[in-house]
Amino acid sequence: MEILMKVADTSNVLRPMDVAKKWAVCITDEFFAQGDLEASLGLEVSQQCDRRSKTRVGLQKGFIDFVIAPFYEKLARAYPALESALEQVHCNRRLWDLHDDDALLADVGR
Repeated sequence: MEILMKVADTSNVLRPMDVAKKWAVCITDEFFAQGDLEASLGLEVSQQCDRRSKTRVGLQKGFIDFVIAPFYEKLARAYPALESALEQVHCNRRLWDLHDDDALLADVGR
């Protein structure tokens, strides 16, 4: 059950890229808002929430490289029917290499 919850919680990276990009902007909006609040309170800004040192696209690529791809690679070995999900992860990761934050925001109408 825990694995299914993890899959559901991280499913935005499995979506077609036009959907994944919208989710990426929403998620990074939340992260950056948290970082802004932390800074305004004089707190150390959480690493993934610092808009001064992180990019939206960089956060997505790092999330896929260090969390999602290894997770889905193991999952697909255990459940071969999920191989197509892993292929989508790799496809989206390649597509992120074609974006920067300006292009991402333009693509989602911001």
